[in-house]
Amino acid sequence: MFPSLKDPEHANVRIKNIGQQVYLCVTQDATGHPVLGTKTLNNIVDPDVDFSLYYYTSAEAWETKMVLPVHQATKVCLSMTADKKLQMSSLRDMAAVLNSNELEGVLEDPLRFTKADSRFFYIKTSGSNVALEAMNGLHSNHFLIINESNKLDIQEHHNTNYPEEALFSVEDLDNTDLFINS
Repeated sequence: MFPSLKDPEHANVRIKNIGQQVYLCVTQDATGHPVLGTKTLNNIVDPDVDFSLYYYTSAEAWETKMVLPVHQATKVCLSMTADKKLQMSSLRDMAAVLNSNELEGVLEDPLRFTKADSRFFYIKTSGSNVALEAMNGLHSNHFLIINESNKLDIQEHHNTNYPEEALFSVEDLDNTDLFINS
């Protein structure tokens, strides 16, 4: 079961993997469809790596923080499938989520969401970095990683000493000190 959401906050960020020193990015293929990947930062201005990160508190457990990363230019989110694979989903394409989630509010406005779904991640802190645990309704120990080939994936991990491939720095583009500075 997915938790209810309270107290949304928002930051404009870039998400950099500690192990591989690359940024999460979304580019477009030849047909214009979004493609999730990683890249090094070559320019100060690069919309491929700019995300909106929405922070939430669980209504059931005040200490649990959840995040919804949304790519700013394409409005796509990361999510975990039922077979624990990483995929992209749109804020606007909710058909699969609505079958199992009674999400309320405007579908395109994450600040009005009242229920988490598979596009949300539990945020785990490790020093000044974070690990992102994918949601499937439970704390399932499946974390977003970037492997040695710079590919994004979901990997099971049962220890609080997170490997570098599962750790990210969150660079706040607005310098609001909302949650984490790198």
